[in-house]
Amino acid sequence: MAAFPEPAWFLALGRLMEAEGELFRHLGYAEVRFAVRVLADQDDRVECTTGLEIDGYRLGRAVTLDDTAPFDPDFIICARRAIWQRMLAEIARDGHPELRHTLSSLALVGDELWLESSDQLREDKFYRVNQTLQEIFNLAAKFPP
Repeated sequence: MAAFPEPAWFLALGRLMEAEGELFRHLGYAEVRFAVRVLADQDDRVECTTGLEIDGYRLGRAVTLDDTAPFDPDFIICARRAIWQRMLAEIARDGHPELRHTLSSLALVGDELWLESSDQLREDKFYRVNQTLQEIFNLAAKFPP
């Protein structure tokens, strides 16, 4: 099994997303290209960045990015490894993170997880699809421990 944040890990979530089709149809159509960036805990070094595309009700693409410019994401979700690991540990334990540790809550506060974008209108897509994004991450609870 691939590990977060490898593209194969996200593609496995994408397969689960398709299996849970009704949940995502209920949340609504999402068309977004974004990246997940993991930073080192001790400094600002970027450990990795994974580019993701959601087209409608499926996560169709996940790639490792050395440079985000050619991928042209709408936004980049950035957090230190420990923050990502805390969210994923809570998902594994409870099926979802604690309310104050969701993507939306963390992005609103902006000190543990933040968004980067060159265009405010494209960054706004995060707020329109954040529940879809959270539900995709929550599917990690179905992965074997």
